[in-house]
Amino acid sequence: MRPRLFRQTVLYLPAQVIGPFSQMAAAVLWTHWLTPEELGAYAIIIAVQELTYLLILSWWSSYVQRFVTTHEGAEESLRLDQMEASIQLVAGVTQVALVTGALVVAFNYMVSAQLVAATIAFTLTRNLTTHFAWRARARFETIPFTLLQAMGPTLGLAFGLVGVSMISATPEMLLWGYAAAQILGLVISLPLMRFDIRLPRVDWRLFERAWEYGAPLLLAAVLAWVSVQGIRFIVEYEKGAAAVGLVTVGWWLGLRLTAFSALLVTGASFNVAVERVREAGNEGALEQFAANGALLLAVLAPSVIGTFLLNKAIVGALVAEPYRAMTTAILPLSILAGALHAFRDHGTDQPFLVFTRTRLAAVSTGLEAVLTVIMCWAGLRFAGVYGAVAGCAIAAAIALVFSFVLARTLFGYYLRWGDLGRIAIATGVMALAQSFMPEPSSLVQLTIEIGACAAVYFVVIGALYPELAQHVIDVLRSRLVRREV
Repeated sequence: MRPRLFRQTVLYLPAQVIGPFSQMAAAVLWTHWLTPEELGAYAIIIAVQELTYLLILSWWSSYVQRFVTTHEGAEESLRLDQMEASIQLVAGVTQVALVTGALVVAFNYMVSAQLVAATIAFTLTRNLTTHFAWRARARFETIPFTLLQAMGPTLGLAFGLVGVSMISATPEMLLWGYAAAQILGLVISLPLMRFDIRLPRVDWRLFERAWEYGAPLLLAAVLAWVSVQGIRFIVEYEKGAAAVGLVTVGWWLGLRLTAFSALLVTGASFNVAVERVREAGNEGALEQFAANGALLLAVLAPSVIGTFLLNKAIVGALVAEPYRAMTTAILPLSILAGALHAFRDHGTDQPFLVFTRTRLAAVSTGLEAVLTVIMCWAGLRFAGVYGAVAGCAIAAAIALVFSFVLARTLFGYYLRWGDLGRIAIATGVMALAQSFMPEPSSLVQLTIEIGACAAVYFVVIGALYPELAQHVIDVLRSRLVRREV
């Protein structure tokens, strides 16, 4: 594991922790306020918002994330910002039409004018926030990236809690709360970025470059959406919105936990790999991919195993009673599916993006999407919701193996056996330590036990990676000395 990657990861850590943690908290808290039908409706709206972003804006975000640093100088910056204004103007109008149509035509829930308005406000502000967060990250603008990533989920959670507890416990109230928080985040963050609001002007050469790079990723992103969100629509079609609400909690927690774990260490990994290509060519990028993969596995492995071991205690302490039985049944498989998906997305698919072979990312993601739909539906028919989640996990595993083989065959992608062995040893020691701990019977005991397991894991990892541990100690020591002076 490289100190450079570690340093950049630490810079992005607040943004990668605060926002996803708030989203995980929300997945649990809303079970105490919303009925299964209302929570199912809210989950479907979130899925519609994500699909809208992917269809309308993701291709442009992908280009900006990869090539924004090539637009240096006054003239290049002007061209980019004018194009940005053009894209956002057209995208805003298109999103309003798409969201309205999706709610009116395809939504199996009572649709009111207020629900449509709240969904539009939430979608537009969420998608702007997502795009500009990626733009800030690409230029290593840590403060605006952190604000954009953290303010929407965190303040939205706070505003939502006030709304459902004091006004009305409805999906609309949650959406208005998140929209207000996202507007506030944009107002504060945009002035801190290398971005100026310009009059719209289409640069067709820039459009062609961006579309050529981003279009395959748009397809890949939509297919990835199918892999993550398809289960909700399949369950709604077969069993209704209430069933979606029941399955959403376990599925959400599993995906959020693994995404949270992955984002802890992937905030800088893509950008660092791009810089390594510039500095040392493809060979340097392969070394960086190996380091990225080790860091990703180092957080995913203990997260998955730890949640498997503490599944019942986690659900009992956090989730409201109507949702507990279903969540306990599907959470372990949801976490496994989420971890497999996260490693493919942030690990084995990364060479396709860095080496600008984006069509391969679409192939890899498309395989998972197709398999997810087939296996999820078949699993639902044969074994109910549990079978549907199992089908998603199997599809994610097959797609990961395919992506790894493709990346290795075409680019020489690899993971170091030494890293895999160290991570396996540390995870095994953590699991052994947990087996001697009593079953937690309260949230406080659960928190203490999770902290103890994490401490054991990091101590073992530190012993197995002495150079990295020494680097961390030196950094902390130098900062302490600086503060004392």
